[in-house]
Amino acid sequence: MKKSTFSLFVFGLALTLLMYNCKKGDPLEPDADLVEKINDIEVAPVTIVAPTPVTTTPSSVTASAKTAEVATAIGSIASTGVVPASVKTSAAEVSGALSPTEVSAMATVTPATIAAVAGGGALPTDLKAVLDKASANPALRAYLPTFTLPSVNGQAVNGRSGASVPETIAQTDGLEGLAVSDECIAKAEEAFNTVKAKLDGTKAEEMAKVEQAYQTVIAALAGNEATCTAGIPAKYTPLRTAAQTIFDQTNAALDAAQSVLGADYALLKALNSISYLGYLSTLNNLQSADVKACSSVTTAATAAAQAARTTNTAAVNAAYNKALGEANAARVELAQSCHNQG
Repeated sequence: MKKSTFSLFVFGLALTLLMYNCKKGDPLEPDADLVEKINDIEVAPVTIVAPTPVTTTPSSVTASAKTAEVATAIGSIASTGVVPASVKTSAAEVSGALSPTEVSAMATVTPATIAAVAGGGALPTDLKAVLDKASANPALRAYLPTFTLPSVNGQAVNGRSGASVPETIAQTDGLEGLAVSDECIAKAEEAFNTVKAKLDGTKAEEMAKVEQAYQTVIAALAGNEATCTAGIPAKYTPLRTAAQTIFDQTNAALDAAQSVLGADYALLKALNSISYLGYLSTLNNLQSADVKACSSVTTAATAAAQAARTTNTAAVNAAYNKALGEANAARVELAQSCHNQG
């Protein structure tokens, strides 16, 4: 038993001496210049890219100049007893384009129907069919308004009805096979971990900036859309009022000149309704398109903000990955400096 204990003692002493002889030449600290080098590694700051601006063009409508001309001419008939040539031409154009039934339907449009369409409602099916026919006729089309739909990012809006984000690189040690001082390698690892924590912190700060920029844009969109939508009726109310005034005045002038006009009376009454209902329908379509355009701006702005966030996130990851790659390379150098090459 004593012999066995003595043998273990001798073996342990020999092992200690062997380890001492093997490690006594290894440095206890990693190279100071390399420590300074790894400490200098930073994540390059990223300039936040703003979303691409959403471009818009407003809708527009232009009343028919020919309708205004004929309305003025009709207004003179009752006092002069003379039917101007332009008025006779207009009556003939209606007669040549529409059937008697279609003329009658337009000449006897009720005030209730007019009010419903003026309030944003759709035309009754029979009247819409007549109006569509008039719109397709080159002569009668001249009595209808011209218009331009609103657009968002170059795309017309009618009132009728990303890039991948680079992954963060994996942390690798690259230290396999090195026989080094435990104390030195621990300090090398400590230096690396300190720098990595700094890099992680910077990345988190940069990512927070990216998210804040995104949220700032998104937060304003709902309010902007509400303001956009709320302002639309004010654009169309005066247009409807002005059109109704002309319609009512022309109807009154036609009634006053009915005996002089004879058979042309019903044709011109129909034309007056076609012009007015066509204008109201155009306004309704444009108003609906403007509302949709407000929503489309929100959609486009959201997409632009998301694209900018993706771009900014990728830039932060790229800067972080570059810095982490440098830190990993420096980590290997630190560990190698702990190895006694001699």
